[in-house]
Amino acid sequence: MKDDNLEDLITEAILDLLLTAKENGLNTLSFEEICSMLGVDDVSLMTKFERGIEFEINEKFLDNLNDPEMRKAMIESIKATKH
Repeated sequence: MKDDNLEDLITEAILDLLLTAKENGLNTLSFEEICSMLGVDDVSLMTKFERGIEFEINEKFLDNLNDPEMRKAMIESIKATKH
């Protein structure tokens, strides 16, 4: 059960990060920026491919995160499809 709690915390942190980025007018975030914002202090082993990944912020998706029921459903969906 502890692993589920950790996964929920990480998922919540990522979703909050995306909402904050949107609120600050960002349209994309790099994989490296996301790692850094989540507290990964050593990205030296990141591949060139990983460094080049950019994530486009989907505003409609993020707007749905403001609804607590939609947010919960999205988190459950993410957890169900991770494997």
